[in-house]
Amino acid sequence: MRMTGMRCAGSRLVRAAVAGGLLTATGACGAGLPTYASARATAQAVELRTLLSALDELPEGLSARVRSPWRPPFRPRGHDCRAVFDAVSGRPPREGLAGTTAATFEGAHVGELAGVGLAAYEGSEASGPFEELREAMDGCAAVERDTPAEADSLAAADLPMPPVGDESAARRLVGRVGGYPYEMQFVVLRAGHALVAVVHAGLTPPDARLTRALADVLAREVGTLEP
Repeated sequence: MRMTGMRCAGSRLVRAAVAGGLLTATGACGAGLPTYASARATAQAVELRTLLSALDELPEGLSARVRSPWRPPFRPRGHDCRAVFDAVSGRPPREGLAGTTAATFEGAHVGELAGVGLAAYEGSEASGPFEELREAMDGCAAVERDTPAEADSLAAADLPMPPVGDESAARRLVGRVGGYPYEMQFVVLRAGHALVAVVHAGLTPPDARLTRALADVLAREVGTLEP
């Protein structure tokens, strides 16, 4: 499995049950690959940001206000889990990356949020990064902090979901964060030359129908982008 750029050092992720703040990691390791800073400044990145800010079909239960990129409640110990978390946070696989952006939408329940990471790739290069993330999702069986803490631990479980976009994969992580019950539902999908990574999380188990509806909206929108 290719894990290009997934082991680069990024900004330290702080504990938070809700989104806030801007990730500033540049992912500068790896010769010949774009940094995340440069990939957030391209014409494709501007187009992706415009798409997110102009969404008018968000599922009921999510605020239309676009907020800063998702910040996980803690940094996973395993590389596979980090890869999935990073994609939602705006740090997708870098090979062929033409532009990326990320945002968060608040939900109706306390602590509920939906994080979205979008990435555009040169030509048809999104197939490889999608496979990379699908394999990472399969390998993310449990999520724990870098520093062991019984209060922060999540285990993977199936998240049945019909296909979204050209190809997709979904999984949920269930456990405790900060000692409280917590669930994250992840979807990664490819639509044309674009890659979408979604997390729907909260103290109350998120509605999987909303997770699917958000993924559907994003797949339709990025599918209209020109290569």
